[in-house]
Parts: sequence; C-alpha cells; structure tokens
Amino acid sequence: MGWLLLPMHQAWSNPVQTTQSPTRIISLAPHITELLFSAGAGHLLVGAVDYSDYPPAAKAVTNIGRYDAINLEKIIQLQPDLILAWDAGNRPKDLERLEQLGFKVHTSTLKNLNDIPKEIKVLGKLINTNSISEPTAQRLETILQQHALRNKHQLKLTVFYQIWNEPLMTINQSQFIGQIITLCGAHNSFADLPTLTPTVSIESVIARNPNVILLGGQSEVQANWLKAWQQWPTLDAVAHHRIHLMHSDTYQRPTARLIDGIEDFCNVLYSKAPLLNPN
Repeated sequence: MGWLLLPMHQAWSNPVQTTQSPTRIISLAPHITELLFSAGAGHLLVGAVDYSDYPPAAKAVTNIGRYDAINLEKIIQLQPDLILAWDAGNRPKDLERLEQLGFKVHTSTLKNLNDIPKEIKVLGKLINTNSISEPTAQRLETILQQHALRNKHQLKLTVFYQIWNEPLMTINQSQFIGQIITLCGAHNSFADLPTLTPTVSIESVIARNPNVILLGGQSEVQANWLKAWQQWPTLDAVAHHRIHLMHSDTYQRPTARLIDGIEDFCNVLYSKAPLLNPN
C-alpha cells in the first residue's frame, strides 16, 4: 500500500517551547519530513524514519527506523535538539521515553487540509524560518480558498478511490483524499463509512455504481487493478472508460504537495475525454 497516512494510536499532545532555534532536528513521520522542508528547515534534518523520500534531499538523511518502531539508540547518537512527532501515529510510549531522555518533542496534529499550512507556520515559528514558512503557508491557503469557490457548482460525479485490492479498500469523507474529492465538487461513493480507510466488497461498489474510479497504489500494481475492473462492464466508470491511474505519491501524505496536486486531481475527475482507455 506504500505510505498512507493512517492514524493508529491515541493522540499524543505536548507543545514545545524553545528558547533557541533548533539546529539538529529529527522527523518521526514521512509527511512531517516534507512539511519541515516546506517550512524552510530541511537542511537541519539529521534523522528521519522510513519512506522519508521527498524531496530528494530527504533520502540522504540518516534513517532512525519506522514511525511505529523508532531506533532509540540511533536517536541518542544523533543528539537532536528537536524531535518532530506525529500525534496519532508514533507510539505514545516512544514519545514518553524520548522526553524522559531529555529530548524536546513537538507533536503534529493534522486532521483536515487547512491544517497543512497551519502546521507549516507552526514549524516556521518553532525553528525561526518564518520568512520561508509564512509565504509558503499563505500560498497554500490561497489555493484551498480558490478551489472551494471554483468547484462548488460542479456536476456531482460519484467517485470510488481504491487504495488496495486484497482486501478492497477505499477512503471515507474525513480522509485527506476524501476531502479533496469534496473540494473538487464531486461525491465520494463511500463518504459515509466511519473509518478512514474502510474495507468494502465488490458488491457494494457495484451497488453504488460510481461514475469515476481512481486507482491509487504503486504503479507496479495499478495495471492489475485496472484489468480486474474490466470484469464488471456494467459499472458506469468501466462502461465509459473513466478509470484513472493516480500518482499516489502526490496524494498519500498531508503535505504541500497534496494541496499543489488538487488542480490535477479535479481535472482528472472532470476530464471529458478519458485519460485512460483500457480498450
């Protein structure tokens, strides 16, 4: 499934007050790594978790484990003066241990698209890179405002977004991709389900008969997913060749990239000529 933002633990909250600007920072989630670069402080990153692969400079940073299994010994060796954590993903016991060891931990909470520019501003203030973080955040806020106004009168297409095949998984209204579907003026076929990334049956997809099917996942699996959908020619999306392969790396993390990709996402939904014709 690759890296997809899936909250796993009870939220942890511990705002940090710093008297000096940090110079050695560790990120405990891939999306936080991206946000740090957006805030103008990527050059201060000395450690990051698996999948911290964007921007390309992040790949050269020392690996300190997974977001749910950090390497405490490596973190101690790196001696960071600030650790950026994910409140709903990192294990609370890990964050508690880091604080017991004397490290400053700032936790990030992201629940909706507007939280992305807000967090970039917070990081800028925390690290004293306001001259970069403020205009970046303002630009992203403007994009969100423009899309909210531009797309509110769009035709209400119904959309099924697939993030995995076995089991068949999608997203609900609250997940970030679900929020983008709404921002584009469309309707998520499974918006009503209670979990962020619910498992659904092929029968339920057929019953809801989406106008558009969007395939997430990595490029190496998308072709197989596309082929599988051809077994159901009565589906509106299949009959009208409106099955689109999405560049999932752009949309799977709550970052500036996600907001910058909204226009392309909306264009895919409302493209009159299909971007992909399986025949």
